[in-house]
Amino acid sequence: MARNPRLGEALTFGGRVPPAVGGLILATGLLSVGSVIAERSGLPILQLSLLAPAAIWAGQVWRLVTWPFFETDPIGLLFGLLMLFWFGRDLALAWGERRFLLAYLGLAAAAGAVTALAGLAWPEVMVLVRAPGPWPVVDGLVVAWALLFPGRQILVWFALPVSGRGLLWLTVGGTLLYSAFGGLAAYVPHLAAEAVAALAVLRPWAGRFRLPGRLRRGRGKFEVIHADRDPDERKPRWLN
Repeated sequence: MARNPRLGEALTFGGRVPPAVGGLILATGLLSVGSVIAERSGLPILQLSLLAPAAIWAGQVWRLVTWPFFETDPIGLLFGLLMLFWFGRDLALAWGERRFLLAYLGLAAAAGAVTALAGLAWPEVMVLVRAPGPWPVVDGLVVAWALLFPGRQILVWFALPVSGRGLLWLTVGGTLLYSAFGGLAAYVPHLAAEAVAALAVLRPWAGRFRLPGRLRRGRGKFEVIHADRDPDERKPRWLN
């Protein structure tokens, strides 16, 4: 079947992001707006999609992957999609689009599962956590980006220059600050997604399963690094 070039162009936003990232942005935006309209018409799509630990334990396991696609706050939706646009592009380039999509859904499922488990021992989580929107998963992606590109400089909100290392501390510190004011139980999904992302990138267990030195040295002997480019960057295919 021939691919529709117009659809592909729409998903890349004019070649600025990979189709996988554009697809997530469009799906989240359309589902968020559509679910709010449907809710007003009496269709409980939103209420059946949020991250609700008690409902997950009651058998509604689809919530583990549906909750990042529904945001009820317009400002939260706008900035959440912007963050996905900015950081998703680099991660999809570094990992490949299929792995990026799996990572996105995997972060959602892992954070949701951790939250549901926490609710068994912490009843407040069962009551407070009804987390729509992509923000917890986006926070996890930001942590992954910061660990993959620690030396890269970005402008936070177009004004404050911060390196990847600084962004890591800003993200985790900001989550803890919000939890201090809003209650730690409500931010369990955010902290869980950030922790899972950090573990997935750092892979502290990988050292136990390394190949013997001779075999390891035989793999990938040469790597070309341009002198005028940060070695942790790769040649971009999508430009803003």
